[in-house]
Amino acid sequence: MDSTLKGKQVAPYLVFFLVHSMQVGVGVLGFQRQISNIAGYDSWIAVLIACILSHVVLFLIYKIAEMGKGDLNETHSYLFGKVVGGLFNLIFASYFIALIISIMRSYIEILQIWLFPDLNVFWFAFIFLLLAIYIVNGGLRSVTGIAFFSVVVPFYLFFMFLFAVPYSDYSDFLPLFHHSFKDILRATWKMSFLYIGYETLLYYYPFIQNPKKSKLWAHLGLILTCIIYLYITFISFGYYSEPQLQHIIWATLSIWKIVKFSFMWRFEYIGIATWFIVILPIICIPLWCASRIMKKTLNITQRSGMIWLSTVILVIVPLFQTRLQIVSLVNHINQVGLIINFFYIPLLFLILLIVKKVKK
Repeated sequence: MDSTLKGKQVAPYLVFFLVHSMQVGVGVLGFQRQISNIAGYDSWIAVLIACILSHVVLFLIYKIAEMGKGDLNETHSYLFGKVVGGLFNLIFASYFIALIISIMRSYIEILQIWLFPDLNVFWFAFIFLLLAIYIVNGGLRSVTGIAFFSVVVPFYLFFMFLFAVPYSDYSDFLPLFHHSFKDILRATWKMSFLYIGYETLLYYYPFIQNPKKSKLWAHLGLILTCIIYLYITFISFGYYSEPQLQHIIWATLSIWKIVKFSFMWRFEYIGIATWFIVILPIICIPLWCASRIMKKTLNITQRSGMIWLSTVILVIVPLFQTRLQIVSLVNHINQVGLIINFFYIPLLFLILLIVKKVKK
C-alpha cells in the first residue's frame, strides 16, 4: 500500500455510504413505470433478482481489487500494458463523465417540470459543478462525508410513503408469476440500471483502511438499496393500478403529492429540494474517480483534471433540451453501465485470474 495514501484513507464502515449513495438517485423517482410496463405486479421479483446479481458483481469487484495492482488504473496497465491500459482507463473516465451528465440533466429536468419552468440549465449546472469541485478538491474524505449525509439526512422521506398505505390495495400482487419468466428477466435488466455505480469502488479501493473489512459494509449498503427499492415498489404498486403505473412518469413524486400537513400542502416540493443532497454524491464520486484517472493516465494534477472535466460537463449538459433527448441519453449511459458491470467486470476477473495463474 502506498504510504502517501494513509492520511487520506476512510474507515471500512464508510464504504457502506459510498456504495449505497451511488445507487439511489434520480431513478428512484420514476423507475416504477419502466418495470411495470414489462412485468406488471411481478416486478418486485425483478427488483430482488437484480439485487442478487449485483451482489455477485460486487464480489467480483473485490476479487479484482485484491488480485490486481491497487486501483483499476494500475490493474489495466498490469494486464494490457501502459498504452492499451491507459486507453481503457480513459474509456472509464469518459463513462463516469457521461454518467454525471445524465444524472445532472435528469435532475434539472425534474426541477424545470415540477418547480421552475424557466430554470436556466447552464447556470444551474455551473453552480452545481462549483459545489462539486469544492467537495472533490477536499479529497475522498470530503466526498465520503457528503455520501454519509446523503443517506442520513433525506431518510425521513421514505416514511412519507406510508401516507399511501390507507389508500392501497395489495390483492393484485396475487397470484404470483402472472407474467412469464422471460418478462421478469427483461424487467430485471431494466431494474439493473438502478444498481450501477458501485464500480467506482475499483478506484477508491486503495483509500480504504483494511479494505477486506469493508466487504461486509459494501454488501450491507447494497442490501439497503434493495430494501428501499422493494419498499417503494410495494407501496407504489399497491397505491396505483397497473394501467396508471404505465402512464405516470414520476410515480414517486406523485405519491408525495398526497402528503399534506396543516402547515404544508405541497410536500413534493420539499422532497425534490431534499433530493439535491441525494444527487450530490452521485456527481462527486464519479468526478473524483474520473479526475484520478486523468492524474494517473495523463500525468496531470487531479485538480487540473477535475477542472477540465467539469468544463466538458458544463458545455455538454445544456445541449440536451427535449425530453426525448434526455431519455435517450440516460438509456444509452445505462446500457454502457450494464455492459461494464455484468460483462466487462466478469471478463476482467477471468483475464486477471488467467494472467495470475500463468505468471505463477
